[in-house]
Amino acid sequence: MEATGLSKCTVSFGLALAIASVINGLLVIAKEKISAVQAAMQKLTGNHWVTQGVIVLGVFALLGWLFAQANGGQGIKLTANRLIGALVAGVATGALLILGFYLIGA
Repeated sequence: MEATGLSKCTVSFGLALAIASVINGLLVIAKEKISAVQAAMQKLTGNHWVTQGVIVLGVFALLGWLFAQANGGQGIKLTANRLIGALVAGVATGALLILGFYLIGA
């Protein structure tokens, strides 16, 4: 594999951000469509938006740490261009999920 010039944490937490963005979009849809999900999230912290933030930040931190441990502790190897592509795809997917839901599915 070629040298990427990116640290293992940059790649790991970049990928975690992409996945957390999609999960964030899915959580918005789930809690808006299923009242039991929103009620459960409301009950956990007193505000469903706070619960959502805690979940998304937890997913981000956990996945970033797990990805950094991959490959014998060397982290996932990606080129800068592939990481940027994954980041753009993840954030765009999360945004389109939310936008599409409120424009079409709400």
